[in-house]
Amino acid sequence: MRELPNHFQPQYTDASREDALFHYTTADGLNGILGTGEIWGTAYYCANDESELAAGKGILSPLFRSTTHKLIDANDSRVLTLWQRGIDIYEYADNFEQRVVGEALSLLCAYITCFCKPTNEEDFQHGLLSQWRGYGVDGGYALHFSRKKLLAAIESATNTDEFGYELQDVYYKIENPLKTEIFKHTDTFINAYTEFLDEVVKLLDFDKMTMPSPINGLTGGPLEALLDYLIHTKNKHFLEERECRLSLVQLVPASTGCQPVQYFNRGGLLVPYIKTPRSTFNILDCIEWIIVGPGPRMSARFKSVSQLIKQSGLKIKVRASHIPFTRY
Repeated sequence: MRELPNHFQPQYTDASREDALFHYTTADGLNGILGTGEIWGTAYYCANDESELAAGKGILSPLFRSTTHKLIDANDSRVLTLWQRGIDIYEYADNFEQRVVGEALSLLCAYITCFCKPTNEEDFQHGLLSQWRGYGVDGGYALHFSRKKLLAAIESATNTDEFGYELQDVYYKIENPLKTEIFKHTDTFINAYTEFLDEVVKLLDFDKMTMPSPINGLTGGPLEALLDYLIHTKNKHFLEERECRLSLVQLVPASTGCQPVQYFNRGGLLVPYIKTPRSTFNILDCIEWIIVGPGPRMSARFKSVSQLIKQSGLKIKVRASHIPFTRY
């Protein structure tokens, strides 16, 4: 593109591809990120995948069914009590994971910022066409982040604020390394299930209207591993995105020590979101390039973004996507 002054491309290597994370956005989004030094994370249930957190559903059910089968073989008194009441104990086994996840997500919310990983030199230099189609209503822009710099910024922010941001690749198969982490806590999950059965078989006490929460004994490692798996396991139909997520899990409602939650309107849906803390999480230093997406007035858009970068005193380079895509 000769009409673009000082236009050049980054050097492509396997290392530069592995370090690259792209965040696609609109002109308003770009202006907001550069102007505030913040990036938004939106509530997981407002993502573009309607099966969000459901792709890994049922991962623990076989464990609870196996435990139930052993209780039946041992003529466990809890099994006999439930049978006498006409209750199939396997219903509790099948529903216990859902109960745990449901209670956890009534107290906690995961806020997610999405990035895409390039697969080859074409994606690395010019962006992913499907993302330009989805986010490039006005031509669109992609912020080219360095994974290494993001990880360093997360570590710095965590040491200062203890907010607990995490940068993690998304998996598109049920069998993945995060599943292994869950089953390191097998005994703890089984104990939570059997303690739940202990409560279920007790005689009804009308002065006691609630049961102990099944997640009481799971806080920390077990529950964290389960939520980590659910947040980062996605439907296989989204594989092309090769997503990586910056996530933060915090209490609902946000309490002292949490990032404040705000809301914006997306087609009638009020989307909860949080912002990265500007004073401790330096997002702008993690951006190496801005890609001007395919669209009209490329030369003017390239020049205006370059001017904004210079005016802001940022050390970010600008390049243009050469994908010949026109939106009608």
